Amino acid sequence: MSKGNDARVLDVFGPNFLIETNGPVGVGGGVAYQIYSINDKEYKWQQALHQSGLATMEADGSLEIQTGARNKEGDVSYVAMAHNGDMAITAENGWVRIYGRNIVLQAAEELHLQGNTVKLGNKANETLILGRRIELGDKKETKEVVVPRGRRITRENSNIFLKASKCGLSGIGGMAIASFITSNRQSLVRPGEFTTGITD
Repeated sequence: MSKGNDARVLDVFGPNFLIETNGPVGVGGGVAYQIYSINDKEYKWQQALHQSGLATMEADGSLEIQTGARNKEGDVSYVAMAHNGDMAITAENGWVRIYGRNIVLQAAEELHLQGNTVKLGNKANETLILGRRIELGDKKETKEVVVPRGRRITRENSNIFLKASKCGLSGIGGMAIASFITSNRQSLVRPGEFTTGITD
């Protein structure tokens, strides 16, 4: 295929829409094809395939995708798949919102929830944290773990434990690790607190 300007083709359909093939080199490389449209308010829509293999879609306004109107409940109506490499969803100045009757986040290996503030639940009837070993806190970073109305708490060695018999948690030796106490124990536990197990 010739890469010179003589191979470039522009099909212009009025002032608001054009189709281009074999366009000049841009950020993503030469353009194999692009569809370009602009409305009277100068909102642009563009989709293109570049010679580098990059395919792009760009909308100056909102982009809405609807599917599955004639599907049945339980059908998979929308699939996004990356066969190799990562998948990234970014909202630079806003929230990433996912809504559904039921939501599953499943990872074959690791699942990370990270943020300056991480909240699980709001007015949920139940919040269950399940696992063979549950650990809250970090030996170096954690300064305080608060358990409102936590009454079945005991301290052993340098750890604070929540007794599983009351909390419904399974863990090591019938308990789940609640937090680590750093070398400055006074920052976590006042004198006389949690010196022995509290049975109720």
